[in-house]
Amino acid sequence: MAGPVMPNVPTRRNVKVLTDAIASLESGTDVSAMFLTKRYGAFTIEGAAFISASVKTLTVGGRSIEQNLKPHKSLQALQVDMAPSESAAPAHGVAPLVQHGDLVSARFVDPAYGPFTVTGVSVASTVSDVVLVGGWFVSQGGTTAPRVVSIEVLAENGTHEYPLPPRIASWGDDAEGATEY
Repeated sequence: MAGPVMPNVPTRRNVKVLTDAIASLESGTDVSAMFLTKRYGAFTIEGAAFISASVKTLTVGGRSIEQNLKPHKSLQALQVDMAPSESAAPAHGVAPLVQHGDLVSARFVDPAYGPFTVTGVSVASTVSDVVLVGGWFVSQGGTTAPRVVSIEVLAENGTHEYPLPPRIASWGDDAEGATEY
């Protein structure tokens, strides 16, 4: 496998370590959080953790890290990063060709969440012509999503070790939704 890789998902998450890390966080702290979900597989979000005004929990890239200071059930690992996130303006146009199952790293800028990076296995939808990583739209019909600053294909489908989530066949209420920004 060429290029940078995503860290491995811990075989067992350490709830005490996660709880202690969450308790020590202040809003605005740069973090790297690894999540594991059925719909999007394993992915990391790197950016500033903020207390969400709407849900009153710490979030990174719009995703909850905790609920009542307990680790969110999808949170697998949490690290405090020393390097602050860089600002950038979204880049519109044609995205690199991202296929279902590629390992990608996408940089986003959102007015509510600031700059952040999502790294994980891309998931395509059979319902609409979109590709997502970690719940964030990367492209639709080959055009870069509005909040994407940059996207890099780290490894093509079949050339990395990460499990391949199934294609999204419906946007039903029972499944995790996507963040369309």
